[in-house]
Amino acid sequence: MLNFRTLIPGISVASIILIMLGTALFSLWMFALRSDNLSIYFDNYLLHVIVITIVQASLSTILAIVVALLMAKALSLVTFKGKTLLLRFMPITFILPTLVVVTGLLSVYGQQGLIAKILCFVGLSSSMSIYGLHGILLAHIFLNFPYACSLFYQTLVSVPVEHKQLAAQLNFSNFNYFKLIEWPLLRRQIFPIATLIFMLCFSSFAIVLALGGGPKYTTIEVEIYQSIRNFELMQAVVLSGLQLLCCLSFMWLMQKFNRVKRVNVQFTEVDYKLPVSKQLRRLSFAIIAIGGLFIFTPIITILIEGINAFQLSSFNSGLKRAFYYSMVITFGSTIIAIVFAVLLLWTNSRLLIAQQVRWSNRLMLVGSLILAIPSMVLAAGLFLLLFEYLNNAVFICLLMIVCNGLMVLPYILKNLAVPIYDVTLRYWQLSQSLNISGINHFYLIEYSALKPLLAKSMAFAAILSLGDFGIIALFGGQAVTTLPYYLYEQLSHYHYQQGMVTASILLLLSFSLLAVLDYDRT
Repeated sequence: MLNFRTLIPGISVASIILIMLGTALFSLWMFALRSDNLSIYFDNYLLHVIVITIVQASLSTILAIVVALLMAKALSLVTFKGKTLLLRFMPITFILPTLVVVTGLLSVYGQQGLIAKILCFVGLSSSMSIYGLHGILLAHIFLNFPYACSLFYQTLVSVPVEHKQLAAQLNFSNFNYFKLIEWPLLRRQIFPIATLIFMLCFSSFAIVLALGGGPKYTTIEVEIYQSIRNFELMQAVVLSGLQLLCCLSFMWLMQKFNRVKRVNVQFTEVDYKLPVSKQLRRLSFAIIAIGGLFIFTPIITILIEGINAFQLSSFNSGLKRAFYYSMVITFGSTIIAIVFAVLLLWTNSRLLIAQQVRWSNRLMLVGSLILAIPSMVLAAGLFLLLFEYLNNAVFICLLMIVCNGLMVLPYILKNLAVPIYDVTLRYWQLSQSLNISGINHFYLIEYSALKPLLAKSMAFAAILSLGDFGIIALFGGQAVTTLPYYLYEQLSHYHYQQGMVTASILLLLSFSLLAVLDYDRT
């Protein structure tokens, strides 16, 4: 029998989430209806925005998957010193602040970047421009392919040693080995990973805003932002509905096509590698070298140029203020996300133990509902509802803490859902017999068993919140400025050297938090 008290934490959090989302959507809709400008532009430009959004997300996804497959295959064929370190640090681009990524790519591929300087040094002129569709694709590939590569690599090295030995006895060529043994395993991963990458690229905001180069390559998310800034609220409502419809349709299609059951692969301690020809080995090393340079050159360039440009005088009052607000908002939103996640999962684990699967699914759906609603819509609704308080720095900080906490919540739920349920189920009978419940149950059982995982989840939430630019793009200004907003202002005003200092600070903060994520591996 379920005790109603065990449902209160999860129901309370779910109610808060639904109230906030409902209030934001309702206020945006009501302000749109009451505004003087009720025009909706169903013209060729709107069609162009939709097409560009789908095209850039599709191209970004395809290129990221292809590059990830090539890199993963190359890594599986050769062994070299530093391979473990490379594999460990590759996925960091997936969670780096997007404006840091933009700054890093500008430092390498921009008109004043590393490549342009090298060409100028050897006497060649460079008319390279990173702005436009190719810049958006480059940034999306940089963000997503290392993460996909690490997942594909784990699949390739998990092929049972017996299959490898049998392939060697049958004298399989490298192509046949890939086609008959590795591809069936990789194929089951491609759809889920492609879905995630597509959704991230489809709703990309900071990258398109910074590298789009104008309205020619704008996307729905950026157009929502521009509509709100121009106070064309009805247009923002329509665009938000279109984005929501596109996201849900794509998710439905992926679920429809991705019905192949997963194959359980046996991991073996014995390492056995098939013979690799010299030509294939050289090609693999070339691919790894190019991929490694593509990943780490922007990051290293940011650190070097940021340190060179850094002076005590450059740590001005604006940068200090942005640093202070970023720390406050990051810390507050991390606490909100962890507390909400624990309360939801506390109730969820007990619903599952009581075999109330339907109610468990509904509760988790509410927790992840923010993924289906564009962050700009949530920010816009609250922005309009609380417009008169937007000169109050404390109020804006509190609002951003809650918004960022809600945006991070689905990722924390994904990290903690299964472990909390497993721990609760393992000790459920014992805790009931000893009459351990409430806060004591959490402290003695869940917290004691999952302390390292909770710390890693907090670090992950902090990284995501630290690099957020979507919400601060509306709320930021004279009252509150965070490091990503301050960096965007520097880049938009062509203050390149000062931007490098800000980007390097953001990068070092992210690396410090990543050290917590990676602590248990060392």
